[in-house]
Amino acid sequence: MPQTLEEIYSLLIPVAGGKIILPRLSVAEVMGYARPRPVRGSPNWLLGLINWQGQEIPLVSFEGLCGRKVPERANRTRIAVLFSIGAHMDPPVFALMTQGYPYLVRVNTAVLGTDSEDSYSADLPVLVRVRMANERPVIPDLDAIEDKLLEAMPQRRATRGTESTLDLNS
Repeated sequence: MPQTLEEIYSLLIPVAGGKIILPRLSVAEVMGYARPRPVRGSPNWLLGLINWQGQEIPLVSFEGLCGRKVPERANRTRIAVLFSIGAHMDPPVFALMTQGYPYLVRVNTAVLGTDSEDSYSADLPVLVRVRMANERPVIPDLDAIEDKLLEAMPQRRATRGTESTLDLNS
């Protein structure tokens, strides 16, 4: 008999103007802010490259990806390192600049519902806005973010046979 998932541990991640929500398993680490090394000719949402576990990984601004102003670094700015879910990037991670400390929440059907008041254009990396208690976070489209990163940095594309996959069972 298949086991149903009743609750998902997730992170509410502050960004300018709101929050995003991601399953905890999609976040490798939350770390203090590190100044990125600029990437010549990159779009404004690609803030540069940071060092993570001996590898240089791209740091992105979710706000910039959504066409809004890229926020300045503040005292509470953090970096969330996210697993690439499409397994097309090498290394299979990228970083997201946050505007505060992400915090753990338990999500289940009793506290979560979709918010039909907001609609997003297909070119934005947003799947949907949800209602969750007093919060209205958005669920980002990690595949779309990965695609945009690969357009901006084609050298990050994983070569066939060396693609990594995220093992959610470990």
